Formats: sequence, structure tokens, C-alpha cells
Amino acid sequence: MEQRAGIREFETFRYINTVNALAGGDVTKWNLILNLPYNRVLTKLLLNKTEAAFQKRYTELLHAQK
Repeated sequence: MEQRAGIREFETFRYINTVNALAGGDVTKWNLILNLPYNRVLTKLLLNKTEAAFQKRYTELLHAQK
């Protein structure tokens, strides 16, 4: 579904997609993100990935109970 919606259009922006997401969509915070230590950024990205995976599994379990 994402492919049909045009997700590939975001590939143009490369790493800025990640910077923008970490900045909560606030362009005034981009430099703050870019100046953070890499290990902190990578830890936050891993946390986001873990949270999303948990939320997906949890939602699937809830739907399976219905």
C-alpha cells in the first residue's frame, strides 16, 4: 500500500527524513539533531524501532482476541 501511495518519493531526501522525524517535524530543531553524538541518535532510532515493533505485535494480539 505504501508503494502505491508514493513512499519512494521520500528517498530524494535521504537522511533528512530521519533528522526531520527526530526533530518532530520542526525544521528549527534540525541543527540540534545534527549536532547530537551519533551514539545518542542511533540509540534513539533503535528505541523507536523497538517501540514500533512492540506496538505492532501488541495491536496484532489485540485484534486476534476479537
